[in-house]
Amino acid sequence: MPLNIEQILKDYGALFSRLAGSYESNLALRQELTQEIALHVWQSLKQFRGDSQLKTYVLKIAHNRCVQHVVSESKKPRTEDISDDYCLHASAPLQAEQELMLQGLLAEVRKLPLKQRQLITLHLEGMQYTEIAEICGMTVSHVGVSINRIRKHLAEVLQYE
Repeated sequence: MPLNIEQILKDYGALFSRLAGSYESNLALRQELTQEIALHVWQSLKQFRGDSQLKTYVLKIAHNRCVQHVVSESKKPRTEDISDDYCLHASAPLQAEQELMLQGLLAEVRKLPLKQRQLITLHLEGMQYTEIAEICGMTVSHVGVSINRIRKHLAEVLQYE
């Protein structure tokens, strides 16, 4: 069965946007990263062998692209202030308080080291530990321990703000 990029973008486009938002706070760079993710997914579809679920496969590509983005952007000098606004693609609008809490969470997630950011972002997207382990190349138990530590850290940090 040939894979349809239009259907993949329809199914996972909002997810790509949220992932990009967890790695990049600048709106223009976030939009560019989302487009790069879609391009890399499209280019990689011919290599999909069905060894994993399609969602796991495209998320692995998306996260690899996000990591490459962070590495390349960290080498560039910053010439503008970074905005912490976040564009949600949720079906129902969030209340102002919930949106502020989400902004705070995303800001703290962006401060995490890259590997921790990957783990917690996938967890927040509802991925199972086994899927996260496959995407990140870790054992399931290491994923579980790491996510619990990250959640504890985030809870402590966000409680004091």
